[in-house]
Amino acid sequence: MPIGNALVGGVLRSPLHRTMSRSLLLLTYKGQRTGKEYSLPVGFARYAEDELVVIAGRPGGKTWWTNMRGGLPVKVRLAGKDIAGVARLVTGDDAVPRLAAYLEALPRAARSLGLTVGPDGKVAADRLPAMAGEVQVVGIRLQP
Repeated sequence: MPIGNALVGGVLRSPLHRTMSRSLLLLTYKGQRTGKEYSLPVGFARYAEDELVVIAGRPGGKTWWTNMRGGLPVKVRLAGKDIAGVARLVTGDDAVPRLAAYLEALPRAARSLGLTVGPDGKVAADRLPAMAGEVQVVGIRLQP
């Protein structure tokens, strides 16, 4: 794990997690080929009561999301609690509203993707379908 991820992961696991827990969670999963456990901090937004959304922006150098094809059991460390879930790669029309929710919650992410955020805090709706095809959108259905 890169040093920055390790530091952020340490904070998310600690009592100091509140400083980062509003926009970051720690995603833990097992690699489908290796069976090795991986943990990485990712930005998130709530899409539904029982679903979170994360994206792999600039996915060319990131491969963690490939494990989510078809669904994968995961654990998220969210607001100081471990919660089980199932993560899946979301594509096509299903990805657009999830991406919109993510970018509305994390407008800085929109800027890092080269998108302009309007005065209403939202990205222009006509830009979202194309962007949903360029970034990897992962939905995490939380288990009760």
